[in-house]
Amino acid sequence: MTFTDLLPASKSGRRIALGAAVDAIAVGMFLAAATLYFVGLVGIPAVAVGGALTVANVLGLLGPAPFGALAGRVGALPVYVGLTLARAAGFTAYAFVDGYAGYFAVTCLITVATRAALPLLQVVVGELEAPDRRTRTMASLRAVSNVGMTAGFLLAALVQAAHSRAAFLALFAFNGAAFVAVAFLIRTAGTRPATTATGTAPGTAPATATQPEPGTGTGTQPAPQPQPQPQPGTEAGPAPSPYRDRRFLTATLANSVLLLNDSILFILVPLWMSERAALPEGASSVVLAVNTVLTVVLQVYVARFAQGARKALRLLRWACVPLVLSCVLFAAADGAGLAVALVTVVLAVVALTVGENLHAVAAWELSYEMAPAWSRPQYLSVFSMGMSAQLIAGPFLMTAYVLPAGPVGWLVVAALFLAATAAFSVAARPYTAAPAATAAVPLSVTHSSEKAVAHV
Repeated sequence: MTFTDLLPASKSGRRIALGAAVDAIAVGMFLAAATLYFVGLVGIPAVAVGGALTVANVLGLLGPAPFGALAGRVGALPVYVGLTLARAAGFTAYAFVDGYAGYFAVTCLITVATRAALPLLQVVVGELEAPDRRTRTMASLRAVSNVGMTAGFLLAALVQAAHSRAAFLALFAFNGAAFVAVAFLIRTAGTRPATTATGTAPGTAPATATQPEPGTGTGTQPAPQPQPQPQPGTEAGPAPSPYRDRRFLTATLANSVLLLNDSILFILVPLWMSERAALPEGASSVVLAVNTVLTVVLQVYVARFAQGARKALRLLRWACVPLVLSCVLFAAADGAGLAVALVTVVLAVVALTVGENLHAVAAWELSYEMAPAWSRPQYLSVFSMGMSAQLIAGPFLMTAYVLPAGPVGWLVVAALFLAATAAFSVAARPYTAAPAATAAVPLSVTHSSEKAVAHV
């Protein structure tokens, strides 16, 4: 597989991909170097930095909802661009922070803007790309983002080696400029409304499309015919609320449990390898590298198996198998000899990575298909709250309960994966019976420069 194989097929998709690449490089640089600056040079206590991040993540949990509602009224693209510019302003403001109050305020701003922007990017991709390209493009963004993040980590090493205030201030200035560039790239990816074969625009429901009534349906009865809905920003009728859609809320909660694979990989595995398996500290970096490489290789490939709700639901069920297998392997490795533990851990991380990638593409497609076309910004913003909830609860669950419990803790996590997959399947099943909507025509790019660009 070459780097070109990771890119979206359309020009608008590649422009979005370039924006995501720049985003990932900037974030990677910041994550690798920022704590050293604020603790070592600004003099903020490490515990205060951790407290600010905790509060910021709590606020980030709430951020997507109001911005999703705003996007439902004025459109996802302008709101996403505005949030990206807010991130640019935040990273630039870090250069002027000289105490805890400023660090706390800027961190909360950036975290809320980042969490709110993520689901809107999925909406933008859905509006710019044809249905048969949508999930593949999202997978491309994730695959190339891993490459960009790695590049950011490497560039941050140069900043850390300099260990000077000027080098860190240059990093913040670069990040501010980088997110201005991201906003420009996304804004120019498509500049006029797309139309479908039936003459409707993204965000409206074609007259021939069917959708299960939110919170109802058994999968054996035909779904009711929705009426054409207004474009964002018009005055006609209120949009359905995701908070009253029991099936969608069930899927969101189940997805947050499946997202525990993130806390397992980055929080639990390094601690478990050191404390329970007595493996060398450097071994955790090796297995994390295995995860990154496999994600780049697998993400785009598995996207082809998740086109449409029916295929995505099947893929979600398959994702549960390697996730559960990884937990069983970790449980079996607990207390084993050094060599056995190392081999078992590598196999477990491979299984975890496969499950993570299968789950990611299945969840993207299912959440998009389960959301009414005219309310996707609101629905997908609510769905993204599962990731924020996992970032808050996951680290505590892993360190306070799973790690001390040993093999039993791993088996409990496996049971949670099974239960979450079953709940998600029940919630999504009626949507697999709905006929596919008429394919959308991708937005055309009207900006004068239409160069093919790479994306992470």
